[in-house]
Amino acid sequence: MNTTAETQPQTADEVIRAELQEDETLLWSGKPNRNAYARSNPIRAIFGRVLLIIGIVMLYFAHEAVAANPRSPGMFVMMFGTIFAIFGLGLAVKPFWHWYTAPATYYGVTDRRAMIIRTRPLIKREFFSPLHMIEIATENYGTKLGNIIFATEPFGRIRGLRAAVGFWGVENMDVAAAELRKMWTASRA
Repeated sequence: MNTTAETQPQTADEVIRAELQEDETLLWSGKPNRNAYARSNPIRAIFGRVLLIIGIVMLYFAHEAVAANPRSPGMFVMMFGTIFAIFGLGLAVKPFWHWYTAPATYYGVTDRRAMIIRTRPLIKREFFSPLHMIEIATENYGTKLGNIIFATEPFGRIRGLRAAVGFWGVENMDVAAAELRKMWTASRA
């Protein structure tokens, strides 16, 4: 079988080095563990499932009301039920999306920023300067794997609810965490 460079798996080093700016130095690179990445932000997934169930219940009862009386205000409940169901579904499927995209997700720490790059199915590049980082926290699984949390992001358009952002299920997390702390501390001095 003849394989091209495009179909060969890429290493984290190769993907992250392609994103480096001039005079930027790569200090650490890695990939998430598939299961750990899928389990990231469990509260968001639970919240999504609750919203999905509420939306489906609203749609069911609104459909019954509209079927009994087409002039009833059940159409408004149907609209809100649809919004709840769509928003809830988006949050509820996030763990499955993370599990699917984990093999194509790469993490990197340079002397200037942290990077999260996804190469498929949709290309996504996230860059975090020390100003975006709130604090560097680590979670050790008791194995070779651990999480490094360094920022938060909003749940879609709701700015009050925030989810943790970081490197999920990575090996050598101590090296990456030390480099992130060094960069974060230097930016605040």
